[in-house]
Amino acid sequence: MTRSFLLLTVLAACNNGSDDLDDTDVLESGLALFGNSAHDPSLLSVTTVADSGDELDDPTDVAVHPDGHEVWVIQKDDESMVIIDLDGGSDHVRGSSHFMAQPMGLAFSVDGDTMATIHETDELTQGAATPEDFMGPTMWPADSDDFDADHASHLDMLHNSPNGVGIASEGDNVYWVFDGYHDALTRYDFADDHGAGGADHSDGLVERWVEGEVDRVPDVPSNLVFDQGHLYVADSGNGRIAVLDTNTGTGGGNVGPNYDGTDQTYVEDAVLTTLVDTADGIPLNTPSGLALHDNVLYVGDQATGKLYAYDLAGTLLDWVPLDVGELAGIDVDAEGNLYYLDRGASTLYRIEAP
Repeated sequence: MTRSFLLLTVLAACNNGSDDLDDTDVLESGLALFGNSAHDPSLLSVTTVADSGDELDDPTDVAVHPDGHEVWVIQKDDESMVIIDLDGGSDHVRGSSHFMAQPMGLAFSVDGDTMATIHETDELTQGAATPEDFMGPTMWPADSDDFDADHASHLDMLHNSPNGVGIASEGDNVYWVFDGYHDALTRYDFADDHGAGGADHSDGLVERWVEGEVDRVPDVPSNLVFDQGHLYVADSGNGRIAVLDTNTGTGGGNVGPNYDGTDQTYVEDAVLTTLVDTADGIPLNTPSGLALHDNVLYVGDQATGKLYAYDLAGTLLDWVPLDVGELAGIDVDAEGNLYYLDRGASTLYRIEAP
């Protein structure tokens, strides 16, 4: 049986009312990492990397440090970061109620010099000193020896995206944010950071893209991945993986409020397309985790606990169910090992590459 015939069989089954895939719906070529289309989690080589004994508690997102020696896990409930040394040991760094307020996502810069976090809150985080919608991404040093999750070590912060649920690095000091307050994708160029503990944000550039075209699910991480001019989006509220072509769009009017004295504008007529959604028979429910490695896009579904793998044309390559309480952020390291968070069990796992 050919691959194309099998794929058509899968799509036909889904379009005829099936809301799930079972073991008969097998693509001919699966991924060794996922058990070669057996859809059997017992075939996976899974290692527990960290759990409550390492002070994991309500972890929402995970990122492998570009140097490959550490894994950083961000935690919403206690507003903290757990930094896991893969050679042994971990460090629990508690943050402040503003610079790490209700964090939902983190991302390292491409060069590994900085890291940034995004936060899901539209509440007062500095008492009456700042308004309720005074939130956005914070940029930090990526060296664990310099990171303190508070004012003293933060390198910069911009304030135009309350209720942020995802973040990705474009390069240099540029980060993309899933802006849940405006249902938009917002590009933050921190330009020259203000230095550790500084306060001058005025050289920043903020662009709000495709406002109203994405949808946040409260308290669900919505990971982003940037690759070669395309921003891949776990559009959790719309049950799809979307792709923003960042080479499209034209400059529009000013975006407010402007708390930082920065250059803030709309980008109009940008092209946002759907790569994968349920209307195409692909059984996504609430996509949350997202990672890209060797042109394979890995997707974690928060609602079902399933991991999916797609090529960059949106073709389903393989899938596997996981025994998790609540699947949250995922990441893949340079060797192809896949890390995933069970938020419900406060545990970080690694699927070992074959």
